Amino acid sequence: MPMRLLLGIVVTVAVVGPAIAQAPSMTCEATPARYAVRIQGTDASGALSPNELPFVAGDQDFDQALANGWVFALVRAENGWSIRLYEGEPIGDAVDLTALTPPLRGAPNPRDVLGWHFRNAANTGPNDGDVNAPQELRAFVISPALAGTGGHRPPGDKSSPTPSVDDGIGWLRVIDYGLAGLQPGERARMNYLQFDACLAWPRSEEERLRLSDLASLEYTPEDRETFGGCGLDLESIDLHARHLPRALGGDLDGDGAIDEVAQVLRRLDGKRGIALCRAGAWLRTIGLDVGVGDLAPGYLDQVEAWQWIAPGEDLPRHLEHIDLPQSADGDLLILERLEKEAIAVFWRDGALQARQLYRYVEP
Repeated sequence: MPMRLLLGIVVTVAVVGPAIAQAPSMTCEATPARYAVRIQGTDASGALSPNELPFVAGDQDFDQALANGWVFALVRAENGWSIRLYEGEPIGDAVDLTALTPPLRGAPNPRDVLGWHFRNAANTGPNDGDVNAPQELRAFVISPALAGTGGHRPPGDKSSPTPSVDDGIGWLRVIDYGLAGLQPGERARMNYLQFDACLAWPRSEEERLRLSDLASLEYTPEDRETFGGCGLDLESIDLHARHLPRALGGDLDGDGAIDEVAQVLRRLDGKRGIALCRAGAWLRTIGLDVGVGDLAPGYLDQVEAWQWIAPGEDLPRHLEHIDLPQSADGDLLILERLEKEAIAVFWRDGALQARQLYRYVEP
């Protein structure tokens, strides 16, 4: 990297076993219980890329906006950079959601990534333990409850200004850095930092319940009430899912009302199909006995995935070059045998139709 020619010294570092053992999980995956966002680097064109590590150098700050409006930042400090997560643009009095990261006084705070943390007390070599400062892995608290409060806990919160069980956690792992000011007796300053970082914080209870519901194959009493009220005979046909999501909602016939589909199983013979409830009032079962266009009876026994595609919506990559029906009245319902066959079910001229999109012949 040409930039390194400008640095006083470049030191490559790695997280060792003991540091990982004492640190939060290094994964950065969202779950039904929490959000998780990884900070991205930029590619050669300057666009954000999950395949590139972020870095900051010289007297520059680093900032990256999250989808929810928060801004992750590394703010230039006297001897390095300070980690911040602002509830909005990092200007004026924007609240720092990492402000409750301990220790609040005394020992160096892990949010401050400073050059002298990585040098010994005499500044003659690497830190051999005589400087009590965090090293490559920095964990910090994320307190969403501070947002919109001016930096204080919301009214009614009787807790002290310390981390709470409702807080999230972030981590920054130093990958590479450069130091200057290495003369004995001075304090080393960091002038280049390449890092990996992740932010994770709890979802609201409402969001957790919604995502848990989406991740479940089990139909709820509300699902059964919806399709039973639409005319599905729940005594002979069971709502029974084997792939996610268990139900979908879209506008198949283009009339502006929501049409819902659910996976069903005929109790008598275990044959699979789809229940289509149009506008909450008109029921049609698909695939149990009678075919529709290219959708033959028995195909629903093999389907492994499904999705709605609305007109003008970006297509999944594996369907980008597929010729979709252009004259459908509303959304398309795509039924797939993964990497083998796909059929589009759609509404046109007052009737349900189906057309094969692709089929790869198995040897």
